[in-house]
Amino acid sequence: MGVLTRPIFKAGFPAHPTRGIIYFMEMFPVRSPEIPCQKFEKMITLYTALSLWELPSISPACMELETWFRMAKLPYNTVIVTADNLKLAPKGKVPFIDYQGKLVSDATLIIEMLKQKQAIDLDGGLTDVERAISLAFRRTIKENTFWGIPYIRYNIQENWQHFRAVLAHTLFPETPIESSQLFAEEFRKTVLSQMHGHGMGRHSSEEIIQIICTDFQALCDFLADKPFFMGEQPTTLDATTYAYIGNFIKPPYGSPIVDYVLQRANLCQHYERMTKQFFSERFLNQSIPVHS
Repeated sequence: MGVLTRPIFKAGFPAHPTRGIIYFMEMFPVRSPEIPCQKFEKMITLYTALSLWELPSISPACMELETWFRMAKLPYNTVIVTADNLKLAPKGKVPFIDYQGKLVSDATLIIEMLKQKQAIDLDGGLTDVERAISLAFRRTIKENTFWGIPYIRYNIQENWQHFRAVLAHTLFPETPIESSQLFAEEFRKTVLSQMHGHGMGRHSSEEIIQIICTDFQALCDFLADKPFFMGEQPTTLDATTYAYIGNFIKPPYGSPIVDYVLQRANLCQHYERMTKQFFSERFLNQSIPVHS
């Protein structure tokens, strides 16, 4: 089976890493003709992080929620969040939505609310045991594996030099780059402090790599040769894994964690499969090249 790889910046990032970002900061129409949508009295507005690196969002939680919307065939608009409109977020974080005039925050809680309000259950075909397994994996990914992403983007200095400019332009698009990067440095301190408070940031780099790679090996072993994590059809777990795997393997940042995931061909193929099924109109010809 071929190993999937993608280009990684090892040294010498582009002098202007935010070039081309502005294009992605427009609101995307999302009603694909291939995905018939349910009828709402009012369309959902999804407040989300920037789409970049052929990812629907550089925030895995935002990407997870947008993917779930598409799987559930819910119509929605997107608004790219900056420091200004982040003030609207009920819990001070993305994603959040405007649903029938009410702002609701947190991807997990939004999904649970919409499951009840719209009578949607992407896990309807699962047994109680399978639902338990799915929930356990989702919690592992969102509460543990996730911390590998800020470790790679914020803690590895070489990567941070590039991501700082991306973050600065995303949060402060109208601010001069010199000033916005100062704000980004403060944001970085907050993220690393949160990582330390969680406990992951208290580990050495070698220990963090070991912990995150072990999570991915468990995902790899459980997926095996199935097309989707719970079988022949995608479920909520696939929305979660798709978003988090993608936010490790698609950004141009080097790390032993990224290298490890790229060696798990079934995980990378799952990512490609989900992209083709749910985001083909945006990323149809932008897949990860396969090398034998």
